[in-house]
Amino acid sequence: MTGLVPLETLLRKQKLLVCVGPGGVGKTTMAAAMGLRAAAMGRRVLVLTIDPAKRLADALGLDGLDDRIQEVTTEALRARGIKVPGALHAAMFDNAVSMDSLMGRVAPNPETRDRILANRVYRAMAGSLARSHAYLAMERLYEVMQAEQYDLVILDTPPARNALDILDAPGRLASFLEEGVVKWFVRGREAKGLRGRLLQTGGVAATKLFGVVAGKEFLAEVMAFFEVFYEMRHGFRERATAIQKIMVETGSSFVLVSSTDTTHIEDARALGASVCDRGIDLASVVFNRSYERLTGDPLEIVTHMDERDVPTTVDSLWPSSVEAPPPQLGALLATLADHRERAVAANAQALITSRSLLAALSLQGEPTYVGRVQGEVSDLFGLYDLIRYFGGESPSLERRISTH
Repeated sequence: MTGLVPLETLLRKQKLLVCVGPGGVGKTTMAAAMGLRAAAMGRRVLVLTIDPAKRLADALGLDGLDDRIQEVTTEALRARGIKVPGALHAAMFDNAVSMDSLMGRVAPNPETRDRILANRVYRAMAGSLARSHAYLAMERLYEVMQAEQYDLVILDTPPARNALDILDAPGRLASFLEEGVVKWFVRGREAKGLRGRLLQTGGVAATKLFGVVAGKEFLAEVMAFFEVFYEMRHGFRERATAIQKIMVETGSSFVLVSSTDTTHIEDARALGASVCDRGIDLASVVFNRSYERLTGDPLEIVTHMDERDVPTTVDSLWPSSVEAPPPQLGALLATLADHRERAVAANAQALITSRSLLAALSLQGEPTYVGRVQGEVSDLFGLYDLIRYFGGESPSLERRISTH
């Protein structure tokens, strides 16, 4: 079994945190809150999102966010006496911009770079290749990690169905450049023996047919595109290997973010298992919006109701020295008690559900439980309110669970 590490410890010591999880659980908000907490510890932090939903800017209170790294001002927090000695930065991955930048870095010389950037086929596909998005996002991560300008980089990934692409994309692209369609388009120029001659013969016939259907000019553009890509395959392969190494280094950790809803738990279990199958341990698990806050202490998780009935409650609230309580009071208290009972039952079930996920993934230790908040988190004050759940001075889970 793998032991979970307190989230506070990861934020203080690690160089890279990769947040994965189902869609709709507030993963982007959690990544932003983690970044703010690390900055409050005095660290220089970058939160990089490859989730195209663009929620990171909202969570950080920014008007907009793109591929350029922006510093998030924390003056509003300081004005209220909240110290943030570190620095918080953010960026949102942009597919087309990152692809152009990548071509410039990987091309062996300026001539090759200019040929690929000017190619019409490349220009048409630069911002829309589905599989390239994950690889280019990892390239962007590689770039910021190599620059070593940040103490901690927090990578916010797409929802569960796409999150694993970031792990598989580097190796997939390397294979793509070494076999199959690319070698077919470049006519097996480096293939040898009978296989090479067959590939070359088949390639010639298919190329003629392609030229008839699509036109010779467009065919020439396609051929030129693949030939330049093939020339750059060694650079891609080296960078893919470096990216995969970064993901498993001791300074990198994966954080699984989920809610305790049944559908999200199942998605989180499948995703967590797939991550572990790739030889990567989950260092921490965060259950966002996992319980209703029912007392003045937002960290308190109430899982049982007291046994007082409504008449007893009315008597305790209404002094006997005054006139009799209005009849509506009993009905109101009964309604409130019903709502509270439902919330308490949901809290208890949330703990059961979360523990089942940990057991299914063979994880030991305490996860992080974050209570539900009213409305959407849309500024730094909302993010700062979430920091209290991350550990530090907060009590253990055993002390947080109470009966009222």
